[in-house]
Amino acid sequence: MVTSRIHVLDEATIAQIAAGEVIERPVSVVKELVENSLDASARHITVELMGGGRSAIAVTDDGVGIPRDDLPLAFARHATSKLDSVGDLFAISSLGFRGEGLASIAAAGDVELTSRTRASEFGYRVEARGTQVGTAAAVAASVGTKVVVRELFSRTPARRAFLKSERSEFARVSAFTSQIALGWPSVGFTLRHDGRDVWSLPAVKDPVDRLETVFGRAARGALVPLVTAAERVRERVSGYVCKPGHDRPNRNAQVFFVNGRIVRSAALSAAWLAGYGSFGMTGRYPFGVIAVSLPPEDVDVNVHPTKIEVRLAHPQHVFEAVRRAVAATQSATERARPLPAAALHAGASGDERSDNSALHAEAGEAQLSFAPDAQTRDMRVFGQIDRTFIVAGDGNELVLIDQHAAHERIAYEAIAANDGRRDVSEPALFPAVVELTPEQIVALHAYEGELADAGVIVEPFGEATYRIVALPLGYEKRRFDLPRLLDDLSADDAPREGVAHQKRVWASIACHSVVRAGEPLSLQQQSALYERLLRCRDPQTCPHGRPTMLRLDATALAKAFKRA
Repeated sequence: MVTSRIHVLDEATIAQIAAGEVIERPVSVVKELVENSLDASARHITVELMGGGRSAIAVTDDGVGIPRDDLPLAFARHATSKLDSVGDLFAISSLGFRGEGLASIAAAGDVELTSRTRASEFGYRVEARGTQVGTAAAVAASVGTKVVVRELFSRTPARRAFLKSERSEFARVSAFTSQIALGWPSVGFTLRHDGRDVWSLPAVKDPVDRLETVFGRAARGALVPLVTAAERVRERVSGYVCKPGHDRPNRNAQVFFVNGRIVRSAALSAAWLAGYGSFGMTGRYPFGVIAVSLPPEDVDVNVHPTKIEVRLAHPQHVFEAVRRAVAATQSATERARPLPAAALHAGASGDERSDNSALHAEAGEAQLSFAPDAQTRDMRVFGQIDRTFIVAGDGNELVLIDQHAAHERIAYEAIAANDGRRDVSEPALFPAVVELTPEQIVALHAYEGELADAGVIVEPFGEATYRIVALPLGYEKRRFDLPRLLDDLSADDAPREGVAHQKRVWASIACHSVVRAGEPLSLQQQSALYERLLRCRDPQTCPHGRPTMLRLDATALAKAFKRA
């Protein structure tokens, strides 16, 4: 029971409470500092972390800098250069505005701020620890600002205990930094971790170049600019969204900006999905960047401590503007999409294959082998439906096989059979070279040990480029989709440890190295796939739990036709 009298808290306690609202983890610090750099008209921003941000965080920019006399004031709570009166709160055009970011960071860690303006011959440095701020001292420095934060949450061990692993915290920072870079293509970004350059995004004139760097090379062909209608000038929607068939297994690659501010919005995500409509598949999500431009007075950014959420004056109008733009873009893309070349040349029996057949090995890729085992069965394969489902029967029952799920099960059990062996991998005859996005590179560094244990060996081969030099021993290899594998492993719902984690890695490797839905197979290949599935320990489901086959006997057919 509370028995003490009401009293005013001391400044240190007030600072800790405020810091708890604004600074939750290392990415919170990076967000505050990067937004300050963008407000300062920086043309290049470098983010450096040690120990995932636990030991040290440094953000350096080449912006306008802070005058010497303003440096101590920068750590005062609610001291800012971005607001003059209460009226300015309802027409904010800057990313920061409250004047509590640096004060909150100083309450959570030890801060060193160095800055120099163009008008100054020297730079000046000031240190802050909690509510104690030192005096500015002259130092040699480039024009711009550098903020170093050390030992985050060292004075609040309980808060520090809630942080995740180093690689998890670093992954959050990498994801945020690369995503905010999408909205500022004219600004260069560099990310370093433990003294090593992880990725660098040079400033670009064409936003498509930045999209390709962050989302991967395939984004240039997968992403299309939004088609917008000038019905209401108050809600302007722009950006790039993926075409049908290029969706992803989670929402991690959906990025939203409102007036240049990266935001999290369930309403905007729902509008995107509503516009995507029937073009998408259940459990898959479109990706890209959507930017909404509104009059400043139509956006209230003062509703969340970290400013990651905003309140819109006319949310339904914004929802409809986004939905219409996405729907119009998907419709235009669908009308323009040509018929695949393979569909124009495939033989009626399914045995003939065009030169563009998906089963022809590409340069640097191993071709999948469908050689059947010696054992034979009376089951006869009749062909494919939609190049996705294999139809077979023996006079007593009809069997429908999901070719991707079936091949996934075969590959998974082959990988699992190698667990505990020394020689789990074999060198690739023609090592494939792939280009990875910043987030994929982070995932590769995080999971390279687990991938190597499963037989996947990847080595650097230039900036943002990697070479697949070995793959699991004894399982049928074909086009190995390393980028999609890394996207899968970095999903928010992926288990991080234990047997479930190991099986997730195996299942992801299998999923991204086998026959896909929509690929043509010859009758011999279809038959071999079915034969090998039957020899699996668990042939009924894929590693993710989806069924691999559906059986229809005479009784089931009679019920379907109302004969029983």
